[in-house]
Amino acid sequence: MVRLRLRPRGGPSRVERSDSAHAAWKSLQAELKGAKGEDKIRTLLNELGRPSLHDVRLPKASGDGTTQIDHLILLPRGLMVIETKHFAGHLSGHPNDEYWRQRLGKEEDGRLIYSPIRQNAGHCAAVRAITSQACLDVEILSRVVLTGRASVSAALQSSVRSPDALSDELRGYHGEASTVMMGVWQRILRVAHHTKP
Repeated sequence: MVRLRLRPRGGPSRVERSDSAHAAWKSLQAELKGAKGEDKIRTLLNELGRPSLHDVRLPKASGDGTTQIDHLILLPRGLMVIETKHFAGHLSGHPNDEYWRQRLGKEEDGRLIYSPIRQNAGHCAAVRAITSQACLDVEILSRVVLTGRASVSAALQSSVRSPDALSDELRGYHGEASTVMMGVWQRILRVAHHTKP
């Protein structure tokens, strides 16, 4: 049961939190926003009917721990690895940068965020480490999809997609997965099933 306390009349309108409580609150907000964006893409992929995995954990390519992939899709002759971000504000940087800058409102400096392209490159490496044991020439496509209201600088526009652009791209893939790709997909399913967080 949650107990709510009414603010006394004339009292402060804002709840004051310790630094650790504030950090926990911000972390929870980010997690909820991320889940909202991932749910949007999960729904889109389910509507398209392509075999896909969501929130899947695989061993890192380095063998040190695991990595969590938002969405992994089986295509006729390859795999698509999707990193979903639910950002607001304005994002700037370069596709090769390790960090991008996010500015909210009229902020001048903003904050640095780890590049989703770099993050997804690690996910793609984990997928390649598994698929290369079954088939060396599997095409692995990396996609970063922004589900929030963020705008992006000109340098990043070709590196990110909207949900609609992702849907259009996926509708362009025709046909069923080859026998080789089905074998690769089964291998990924087995590894994902045995990988613990």
